[in-house]
Amino acid sequence: MTRLIALLGLAMTAAMVALALVPVPLVDRARDAVFDAYQRAAPRAYDPASPVHVIDIDEAALDAWGQWPWPRTTMAALTEALFAHGAVAVGFDVMFPEPDRTSPEQLAIDAARLGRDVPMPEAPGHDAQFAAAIAGWPVVLAVAGAAEGPLPAPKAGIAHTGRNPAPALTRYPGAVVNIPPLAEAAAGIGAISLGRTADGITRTVPMVTAFGPDGVLVPSLSAELLRVAQGAGGHVLRTTEASGEASGGTLAVIAMRTGGAEYPLEANGHFRLHFAGYRAERVTPAADLLAADGVDPALAARIGGKIVLVGSSAQGLFDIRTTPLDGQIAGVTIHAEVLEQVLAGQFLTRPDWMKGLEIVLIVAGGLVLTLAQLAQRPLLGLAVALALGGGAAAGGYLAFARAGLLFDPVLPALIAVFGYLPGTTLGFVAKERARRRIRAQFAHFLPDALIARIERNPDAALTPEGADRELSVMFVDMRGFTGVTEAMSPAQVVALVNTYLSRVSSALVGHGATIDKFMGDAVMAFWNAPIEMPDHAARALGAIGAVEAAVAEASAELQARGLPPVSVGIGLNTGHCSVGLMGSRDRLSYTCIGDSVTLAARLEGLTRLYGTTNCVGPDTVAHLPDGLRAVPLDLVAVKGRDAAIEVHLVAADDTPGLEALAEALAGLRAAYAAGDWDGAEATAEALAQVDCPACDTAQLARAYGERIAALRRAPPGPGWDGIYRADSKR
Repeated sequence: MTRLIALLGLAMTAAMVALALVPVPLVDRARDAVFDAYQRAAPRAYDPASPVHVIDIDEAALDAWGQWPWPRTTMAALTEALFAHGAVAVGFDVMFPEPDRTSPEQLAIDAARLGRDVPMPEAPGHDAQFAAAIAGWPVVLAVAGAAEGPLPAPKAGIAHTGRNPAPALTRYPGAVVNIPPLAEAAAGIGAISLGRTADGITRTVPMVTAFGPDGVLVPSLSAELLRVAQGAGGHVLRTTEASGEASGGTLAVIAMRTGGAEYPLEANGHFRLHFAGYRAERVTPAADLLAADGVDPALAARIGGKIVLVGSSAQGLFDIRTTPLDGQIAGVTIHAEVLEQVLAGQFLTRPDWMKGLEIVLIVAGGLVLTLAQLAQRPLLGLAVALALGGGAAAGGYLAFARAGLLFDPVLPALIAVFGYLPGTTLGFVAKERARRRIRAQFAHFLPDALIARIERNPDAALTPEGADRELSVMFVDMRGFTGVTEAMSPAQVVALVNTYLSRVSSALVGHGATIDKFMGDAVMAFWNAPIEMPDHAARALGAIGAVEAAVAEASAELQARGLPPVSVGIGLNTGHCSVGLMGSRDRLSYTCIGDSVTLAARLEGLTRLYGTTNCVGPDTVAHLPDGLRAVPLDLVAVKGRDAAIEVHLVAADDTPGLEALAEALAGLRAAYAAGDWDGAEATAEALAQVDCPACDTAQLARAYGERIAALRRAPPGPGWDGIYRADSKR
């Protein structure tokens, strides 16, 4: 499962990198939405002293001066009033593509078409008067992109570095242009087409537009107005081809210079706006200017020394736009915002290295999150995901608000989401499967508290390869099972075994044991795995009395049901074992193996020889808790082992006859080890008279007596060590 989580994390990271390299509309929309949120959170501070002003042909002006289009004489009067009030330059965000139909010569032409004889007026027409009003003044007229139509004739050239950048720019097949008299009289021609976005929100303005198949380059209205206001000769467009900046081999626009002002552009020649939004102090209604009698000081204070844009907020003129800050705003305001930013030197930029930084963060975030997921700790993964996603969003906002840098946090944040959710889901699935497996494996062998601890960290507890660990291992076996059950029916045998095993297993689990297996009427259990228990030997020693008490209760219950009583032998040893899931690929069992396990089984077998309920190894006795006493029984070399161990009987301190048993047995063992067979036999007879419920002293004395008799017949040679070898006749 960890391999699958790692592969999934790497795959998600690769997918995010691919999305960063290949434009995807949905991702672009998400990035725009984030940048819009940054705009709303940190709009550009409007400077009331900015040298840009807007004259608005609003609904009130149309009510006062008639419906649009106004007579060109009105436009001439408006132009003259603007310069009279100190305007530095004037740009019209309105079109004049047809002759003024209210002009006298146009009325005469219309009358002639109807067969009426109307003399041609001698006074200049309205268009001529408007042309005269703008001639010689820094006035910029507009052109707009169209599906067909004549090509515009720009007033100033656009120099460019390297190849013609037209392929990278916004392009229109044709244009809507002004009538020749006006176009010739204007000092500049600028494009006003802002283009359309998928969601209808204006975020950028094309500063250079290409028209026609040959790519005639025309500056935007704001760029051309900036040129005219400075009296500059033209524009310079800088591209990656000659700027030394990286673009992956693709021709891209970098920046534009107009006179003394240079401003950054995006690859398609667009200027990214940092909006201040609608500001009433930026705007003067056209009706106020037209109604002024001479020079109005208040108007002169608003207009004097400023670049003026003339446009309309009237709904009927269809120049209403949506920006991240304003649901409806006049298009002329957007051109004004461009000029304000260029003149103030305040820009939003997205350097060519920004995408590389984003990719690096995507890869780094994906790897960090994958490593966190491999730990299969959902809260850790969630913390990392929140840190990555939140860090990307916060970093993007700080870069925007403090440095004017456009860092796209969408994909770095998405890697946090799409890296976390699938990996966490797989982790939960794996943990649930492991939890069920653990429950199935240990439900009847461990208390719920221990099972829950294993579930929290199964890999540490259930190592399939096995772990070397010191364990205390116990074998519990029913005495004389065959003889007890030979006269019983199968149903009675099952009832007896179930009653006995239920009592024994409950006692073991109650003392923290892990039940390894049931082997007919025998039980194998161990301590210190899968949960580590520093006091495992003491726990195992304490379980001896609990098992003996449980067997006594089982016997009483069985006798009450007319079944024979039962007794057990217990072998307990402590030592290093290999523990874990073992077995075949198809069938695994959590168990332990090793010499210490074998010794515990041998000790259980010795209980029959000594007539005791338990035999305990010396490494376990070394951890004897208060309240228990260990009585040495013998020095034994069990089958399969050359080294001898001291075997003990463990019982409660207050067990009746335990002290007498210990004294008699100590005397017997001393005489036996010294080869004093007469003294040993005499002491054995005394031992047989001791009454202690923890040991059949007659059986213990008989075992020693048989051994002494054999030694009398075949005396041991020099170097007699008193060791009883369980696999020999001695």
